[in-house]
Amino acid sequence: MTFIYVLLGAAGLIVLWILADILIALKQKPIPDLPEEFLDPTGLSLIYYYLSEPSRVPAHITVDEEYIKDCLMPSLQFINNRYDCADFRLQLLFRLYKDCFHDLPQSIRGLIKQTFLDFKYWMDEPGEDSMCYWSENHQLLFAVSEYLAGQEWPEEIFTNNGMTGKEHKEKAKKRIDYWMEQKFRYGFYEWYSNNYYAEDIAPMSNYIQYTAEDEDDNSVERMKIIMDLLWFDVATHSVNNTFVPVSSRMYGDNKSSDLYGNRIKAAMESIWEGADLERLIKAQSPLEQHIKAGGEDAETTIKLVGVDAQMMQNFIAMYRAGYYELPQVIYDIALDPEPVVIKASSGMNVSELKEEGLVGPDDNQIMAQFGCEAFTNPEVVTNTLQYLNRHRMFRNKFVNPFRFINITFLKLLKVPRFISSKFELMTHGIALNRGNVYSYRTKYYILSTAIAYGVDGCGAQEHVWSANISPDLALYTTHPAKDDDSREKHAASPGYWVGNGRQPMSVQDLNVNITIYKIPQKKRLLEFSLADITHAYVPRECYDILEIEGNYVFGKRDKVLVAMIANGKLQYRPFDSYAAALLKCHDQIEEENQQKHLEKEFDLVRKGGRYHTYITELSDTDIESYQDFKQRILHNPVEVGEGNVKYVTHGKELYADYEGDFRIDGLTQEMEYQRYDSKYAQVKRNPETINIHYEGKELQLNYRRAERLEKND
Repeated sequence: MTFIYVLLGAAGLIVLWILADILIALKQKPIPDLPEEFLDPTGLSLIYYYLSEPSRVPAHITVDEEYIKDCLMPSLQFINNRYDCADFRLQLLFRLYKDCFHDLPQSIRGLIKQTFLDFKYWMDEPGEDSMCYWSENHQLLFAVSEYLAGQEWPEEIFTNNGMTGKEHKEKAKKRIDYWMEQKFRYGFYEWYSNNYYAEDIAPMSNYIQYTAEDEDDNSVERMKIIMDLLWFDVATHSVNNTFVPVSSRMYGDNKSSDLYGNRIKAAMESIWEGADLERLIKAQSPLEQHIKAGGEDAETTIKLVGVDAQMMQNFIAMYRAGYYELPQVIYDIALDPEPVVIKASSGMNVSELKEEGLVGPDDNQIMAQFGCEAFTNPEVVTNTLQYLNRHRMFRNKFVNPFRFINITFLKLLKVPRFISSKFELMTHGIALNRGNVYSYRTKYYILSTAIAYGVDGCGAQEHVWSANISPDLALYTTHPAKDDDSREKHAASPGYWVGNGRQPMSVQDLNVNITIYKIPQKKRLLEFSLADITHAYVPRECYDILEIEGNYVFGKRDKVLVAMIANGKLQYRPFDSYAAALLKCHDQIEEENQQKHLEKEFDLVRKGGRYHTYITELSDTDIESYQDFKQRILHNPVEVGEGNVKYVTHGKELYADYEGDFRIDGLTQEMEYQRYDSKYAQVKRNPETINIHYEGKELQLNYRRAERLEKND
């Protein structure tokens, strides 16, 4: 009997223990990540522009102390309240302080200095907020801001954690070194993102320009090496100075066109064409005007309104001042007109983290894991909980749901790991795994595919295949994660345009992509909706010729010819003006080009069936006429089975199935690539040295020795 009482008492204590943890979790309400009213960052951009180019100040504006303060206050409030993406604004704020120091009133200098002294720079510092510190771009943004602030005010006490500037600088330097080393060894986790590369370029530029030479241990040269590799990514995956590749992280506008969604467009123009900064800073799309007027129905966009210009201002100012020069070989590769196959591998699979020693609490480990956006996957979920608990992060809006599994008794029994292993959670798909990317580039278009990427997994922001046709036109398909009558689905991540409810099997050979979706029948744990459609982005007014005949689509834009074959009927949904605004919400084009806004149907939908198959083939009018192309495609043999497809074109038979098989003329194709495999570079993964070459020019990069050697014959 005594044993029973003891057992019941122990059980009661355990129940009380669990209830206490649940009560604690319920009290950990998320902190808002955005202000209640929009704090427009445009003033910061304007002040830097006017002070650095005083001849461009309009006659009716007097740039005095009051004007400067009025322009800066929204950005200072945003930063001081630690709203998410405050670290974006810190980059241009520091540049303003350094480049325009003598033109700033002393009171303004004091406000800027105090903002940097009061800020929180990493997850291990005191204070609760909902800033995202951990994704690849944020890691560098925070670290470079901390490093440069520590360098600028080495003897000052930083109020948030009581460290001196010198101590902050030393602390940040380690994270910067970890970040750079991981990029050289594994490539970018946010691979080929025309959105997030902008957020990398800005802090990289500031670090290169402002790091004091007498305190530099070759890290500036190493940062230039990483910038070379970023621009090599861009050069090899762009065509005619447009950059809309596949990526692990893209939003709807990023994937729909270069003209409206390419956040690094101005940086590319500054290298290859020449950028108009005034247009960049002052241009506003209708959606941006709507947000600034008080619109509250585009939350994911609010963080980026006006910030794109700031990111590019940092790079363009640094580049024009001569602190970084793009190697000639990379410049020339971007302009290569010859057809070329480019294979490349970037990032890491979550399964690789442990074998690389990158699961644990140290900065280099958590930067790798969180940089891959891996939180709930079986390999890392225990580490995630331990790190969030150690640094009291459960009120952060982005990781707040973890509070409900931060139950000590359940963790002792390894319940979170069991659930993560037993169930295919929707959140597993947030992780950014290694991208094995196949691209075929001609002088008119580029077709790219992340080969067999995460097949059947949920996809948060991945863009699996892309046809970059012209500056205002790309072609792609998705399986929506959300398809209802709400506006929110268009901006959600994952949602109607962003990511995938289920990732497809997608493969490519030269100018042909085959993509197969399996329509889900049952929700996965933490998945809140299912869609029974797939759809293609096919805006009517962007094509010179567009014909839809049942399950065939034929199009022509300038010299590019497009054919898409589905295994079912394709129909347009009615025009949706709100979705159109989101897909082209970052307009940097003047009024004469406004007719390129979406005004006709663009959402081409396939309904019904268990598997949805799309075959896409591209060509150009130098090779064949539109009519010849159309007739050839119509006569190409197509056999579609249950989850498999056979397609014959130009006498070559391509076979793919959803289970992972891809054969060309009966030969199984390799679907995992080396770091670089093209005529420009042949480099194994985790390299010691990277050599890039083209037409007698060469670039040799050795990170460990900080060597960056050019040979231009």
